[in-house]
Amino acid sequence: MDGAPVLPLYVADSWLLADGGVVALDQHFARFAASATAQGLVRSVNSFTAAVTTALPRRGSFFPRIDLTERGELELWIRPAPPLFETVILTTAAMDVRTEPTIKGPDLVALEGLRSQAREAGADDAVILNSAGNIVDGATTCLVWWRDGQIFMPPAEALRVDSITVQIVRGIAASVGLSVNEEWSTPADLAGTTVWALNSLHGIREVSRWVGEPELLSNPSQLAQWRGAYEELRTDIHVTENSAPEKVAP
Repeated sequence: MDGAPVLPLYVADSWLLADGGVVALDQHFARFAASATAQGLVRSVNSFTAAVTTALPRRGSFFPRIDLTERGELELWIRPAPPLFETVILTTAAMDVRTEPTIKGPDLVALEGLRSQAREAGADDAVILNSAGNIVDGATTCLVWWRDGQIFMPPAEALRVDSITVQIVRGIAASVGLSVNEEWSTPADLAGTTVWALNSLHGIREVSRWVGEPELLSNPSQLAQWRGAYEELRTDIHVTENSAPEKVAP
């Protein structure tokens, strides 16, 4: 998938690297470390993530991925970044295929299957619902929506990966005096709202259409403002230790 091998994984993490700049790289490393510990890795990943920092290219657009495989190997895959977009089309997933919804990695192959089904339906990504039909997560995105000038997202009890991009949006919201509220919503409940899809590759994208669901609102100026605030957080990576990853792939 995306230039990296299809292997059984305990943990994975990825981010957009643009000419040596990353948004919240330390937070990605911290999430990877916490997930690796939760999956039973007893040794520290600090030397690995320091070596990853050294190995990352300083020129060009890339979408690196770090893995903890089921063999206990720590790996870095430096993949070219795919095309980037500011909008996205969604569809509703037929089922929840996740087995470990709070950890990124074990379900990558199954979630890619949902994306393939979404493409067949004319969409870019699929949205996972719970048994009550409420929004939980996307196959590769997290969703937030605007209603009456406020931001909303699924409640904390909706099991999903702790999104770094959601954390960033929370921080931007706090900086302008907004809070991020939580509510259960079905796709139909979002009729007439502006919906954003968030991930570390594209940052903030506006949902231009949800296949089979009511029409959404577009707010290009608001999107541009928040995407600009997000990009202002992109900082150059800094080497903290000069060592080599356990395995590096082109």
